[in-house]
Amino acid sequence: MGIVGTGVRRRAVAALATLAVAVGSWALTPPGTARADSAPSPATPTDPVTVSADGLPTVQLNGVAWSQVVVGDTVYVAGSFTRVRPAGSPAGTNETVRNNLLAYDIRTGALVTSFAPSLNAQALAVAASPDGTRLYVGGDFTVADGQPRSRIAAYDIRTGALVESFRPGVNGQVAAIAATDGTVYLGGGLSAVGGTSRTRLAAVRASDGGLLPWAPVPGTGPTSGNRNPTNPTAPGTTATSNDVLALVVTGGGSQVVAAGRFDTMNGAKATGVAALDPTTGGTRTFEINRLITNQGVNSAVWSLSTDGTTVYGTGYDYYGPGNLEGSFAVEAGNGRVRWIADCRGDSYSSFPSGGVVYIASHTHSCVNIGGFPEQEPRVEQRASALSAAPASSNGVVAQSNLNFTGQRAPAQLNWYPSLAQGQVTGQYQAAWSVTGNGSYVAYGGEFPRVNGQSQQGLVRFAVPSLAPNRVGPTASGGTTATAIAAGTVRVAFPAASDLDNGTLSYSVYRDGSATPAATFTRPSSWWLRPTLGWTDRNVPAGTHSYRVVAADPFGNSVDLSSATVAVTGTGTSRPYAATVHADGAIEHWSLGEASGGTAFSQAGAGDAAISSGVRTGWEGALRGDADTSTWFDGRTGLVSQQAPVRGLDTFTVEAWFETRTTAGGVIVDFGDVRSGLSRNNDRQIWLDTAGRVNFAVYPDAPRSLVSPAAYNNGTWHHVAGTVGPDGMKLYVDGRLVASRADTFGAFDISGYWHIGADRPWSGAAYYNGRIDEVAVYPVVLTAEQVARHHALGSTGAGGNVAPQASFTSSADGLTAAFDGRASTDPDGTIGSHGWDFGDGTTGTGATVTHAYARAGTFTVRLTVTDAAGATAGTERQVTVVAPANRPPTAAFTATPTGLSLAVDGRGSADGDGTVAAHSWNWGDGSAPGTGATATHAYAAPGTYQVTLTVVDDDGAAGSVTRAVAVAAPGTTPPLAGDRFERSTTGGLGAADLGGPWTATVGASRQSVVGGAAVLALPAAGNEAVAYLGGTSTARADVRATVSLSSTPTGTGTYAYVTGRRVAAGEDYTVRLRVAPDGAVYLLLSRLSGGVQAFPGGETRVAGLTWTPGTSLETRVQVSGTGTTVVTASVWVAGQAEPTTPQLTRTDTTAALQRPGAVGIGAYRPGSAPAATTVRFDDLLVTELP
Repeated sequence: MGIVGTGVRRRAVAALATLAVAVGSWALTPPGTARADSAPSPATPTDPVTVSADGLPTVQLNGVAWSQVVVGDTVYVAGSFTRVRPAGSPAGTNETVRNNLLAYDIRTGALVTSFAPSLNAQALAVAASPDGTRLYVGGDFTVADGQPRSRIAAYDIRTGALVESFRPGVNGQVAAIAATDGTVYLGGGLSAVGGTSRTRLAAVRASDGGLLPWAPVPGTGPTSGNRNPTNPTAPGTTATSNDVLALVVTGGGSQVVAAGRFDTMNGAKATGVAALDPTTGGTRTFEINRLITNQGVNSAVWSLSTDGTTVYGTGYDYYGPGNLEGSFAVEAGNGRVRWIADCRGDSYSSFPSGGVVYIASHTHSCVNIGGFPEQEPRVEQRASALSAAPASSNGVVAQSNLNFTGQRAPAQLNWYPSLAQGQVTGQYQAAWSVTGNGSYVAYGGEFPRVNGQSQQGLVRFAVPSLAPNRVGPTASGGTTATAIAAGTVRVAFPAASDLDNGTLSYSVYRDGSATPAATFTRPSSWWLRPTLGWTDRNVPAGTHSYRVVAADPFGNSVDLSSATVAVTGTGTSRPYAATVHADGAIEHWSLGEASGGTAFSQAGAGDAAISSGVRTGWEGALRGDADTSTWFDGRTGLVSQQAPVRGLDTFTVEAWFETRTTAGGVIVDFGDVRSGLSRNNDRQIWLDTAGRVNFAVYPDAPRSLVSPAAYNNGTWHHVAGTVGPDGMKLYVDGRLVASRADTFGAFDISGYWHIGADRPWSGAAYYNGRIDEVAVYPVVLTAEQVARHHALGSTGAGGNVAPQASFTSSADGLTAAFDGRASTDPDGTIGSHGWDFGDGTTGTGATVTHAYARAGTFTVRLTVTDAAGATAGTERQVTVVAPANRPPTAAFTATPTGLSLAVDGRGSADGDGTVAAHSWNWGDGSAPGTGATATHAYAAPGTYQVTLTVVDDDGAAGSVTRAVAVAAPGTTPPLAGDRFERSTTGGLGAADLGGPWTATVGASRQSVVGGAAVLALPAAGNEAVAYLGGTSTARADVRATVSLSSTPTGTGTYAYVTGRRVAAGEDYTVRLRVAPDGAVYLLLSRLSGGVQAFPGGETRVAGLTWTPGTSLETRVQVSGTGTTVVTASVWVAGQAEPTTPQLTRTDTTAALQRPGAVGIGAYRPGSAPAATTVRFDDLLVTELP
């Protein structure tokens, strides 16, 4: 676990009266199709795999969740609430008391019943220590678990208990927390800590809560940018704020990043976000604050999160000076922009995971990054996802925010679970916080429902391999079937959409057949659902019915209804048209009508009206294809779409043309007038007076491309223009002739595709010549696809078009079913389906089932072969799960009496059955014991590792091992012991006897290597301390061997032996100091109330000189509970122990007169210039008589 932090994701209800609802805006960059989803194929950095949109059952709460943090598999939630209840329970039923802080299992959503804290007021921020052993919570409370705690408290995650030694008194609200090993950083509205003045930021020691000198000063900004909500042209409030709302620590503790309402930091300009030195609090360069204008009471940078290398932030503005309502990603070290998501609608929290950044917000427009546009009535997306990698660039909005124009932007991903607006806070929001781990994403807030189902305040989403994946496509509108020519039927239907899949498959069934006549995939989204179409050729005369089914990659489907049509005559196959459809066209006007006033779209329902000045039935452009073209007279000729559609952001438009004109003319474009020339238009391909091909869009200013050569030579030419995340490109006759990398979208209008005429950018409006095969795609065609279209049309021999492989899967237990009937061949039929099930077995057939031998996730590959021998393949993962038997849990107690041991394993349990057998391994090589209770006699005193293994009624086993010490009759067994014969880093692991070691300082510099505990001191002032929390005695007798890696420098090197630690900041520790000249000193350190004293001072050990390579034996005894006597001795290992202690001290400090734990430590003073290491071995703890 890395260093973590939190920030508030709300406006404190009690503190702020102003409702913050984002002001809307309209953008000139048009919407595109959403990218990625829970099953992209293939996944890429800009198309990563999201979690599923299935809202998983989660414990519910009766208020609002402000902040969350995940430690392992546990979610800790801070907020304002008093009761929680299981998923599915209506409000007021099955309730459990939880006051403002709770924990639940992220895997199951169940409340953690063993953690039941109670705070007397709302909690606004929660964070964990880097080692995951401590939980910090801040807010407005003054009492925690019945004890005084002023706005900040700490809990021991292992025990759930309030940390007694951590009690800094904070004056003012704590709204943000970030923690390192030794320091806890606080932010909010605070004005003092422990009576010492601080300005919104402070830092305290993790060990005892003592105030540190870290004291940055955020400053307020001007109020001239505030506006009056009831009259935006009038001046707004003159109130100011420098509150801090979020904190994160980056660089392994080398930098603190703060965010909030401030405009300066330590007197330097740093609007909304600032980077700080973790020790001095000095301001560092953080480039994003040069772009952001969010500050003051009406605007702020609301939250921060980090994945270690990148810092993510979110913002809000409510009639204030701010320019950010979306989110940003910047380099963690310097704040350099990686991307900005210039969306509209306040954003409150972010969480990066698996290449995805999940956002909690009420976003209502992301058109500026190629996402969804403003809707009427407004639609707010309260949970959404962005790519962690940049994908394109920000466009230009219609209001005043030009700060982010041209900055890199992420991709908006197709993940839109529905979170209902809540009413708890009166701010009409849904989610305020999002967090998670590698497998789950957790949202918290005040929402009452998720995806239409009751689920209050908290919800989980899982990666597809763990999710039920039951959220499927939805659709509205019906299917139509139109006979557009002899033996030819165009089937049209509105696209479906899916909350977590942006590409759906469509199967068209003819005349009730169980086998689809065609299956193909198309992208769509909740805001952009074009009418799709498929043309059925060679249809026999008579009446035919068609039914369309849309499905997502997980097999969820929706029926798009049926239609019937009467057909006359016979049709012919058209390989070119099949290729256009296979490559994803949503409109295709072949312009081959023999007569009539309608040009039918063969890939959608965008039928176009044919005006005067247009003549049909001319020889077509395609070699070997009898379909005809249309001639335009250059004066009045126009073919125009009759039903309006929304303009595409990402698109390809293509056509064939033949002309000798020198007047120019529009071949195809998109405009806002149905019949006649448009007032506003773009996406235009036209000829200029020199005969050159031009392609233009107008996202914020004219952006055009022009071919170097002229093409008005009386022969057929193919032209294609593309716009998308890779920029703008123009192809003529299959070759790229011009491109630019700075254009990613077009003018945002709803309108009509025009063929043959419109208002031109230059030259004539009306085109004179022939046009054929005009097509529009919602994707960028590749250079290879464009070249293939040209080759197929110009030669009639574009080659066999490879098939397209597609399949769905479902699983029931260990058996999976696969359906490859969605695979298609655009110019023929699928000849065979071959399956590789990912477990070394294969199969054939369009539909197959396969039984796996074991549970797991398998990569399944389908390879399809068409009639001409071309192949195509695709892969998807399938997860199969055997009905899982949960193993039993072993538990036992042990009672030694002399050399005999009695054990009791009746506390073992099996959650889904019964414990059938108990087996005891005594740890001495003797035969195992059996039975729920047993006894064993050992041959010799010592510490033995006793293991209980229990087996349940299904054969599953569970084990637990405990160290048990026995002693000869009349003697006392050891209380604790550690030979350090293991290997671990980041701490000392678990002792042979006495439980786990807990690091209080310098955990990252503690390890067990080579049979010793190694405490590294690489820098001056370094300290490393650990204790055995599982021990407790008032009569400790502690022995250990100490060695140094090098000759001490400065004032020497210290080794600590703690004989009694009753709480953090409360202990007796003997310090052994080795000086550079080899002299050895002993000193008693008494720490009480966080204040250190040295009763009796330091004593030099007479007659003892340390030399390199020498190990020292130590013995420390601490006994007594009214008056404590501390003695200590040190001698060269292998020599006799001194007959009398070399240090004796007595003490009566009241707080220390009770049992405590034992520990070890090391220290390198600031005066010591050289790095060193202290090693401990052969630790033995017994109790004095």
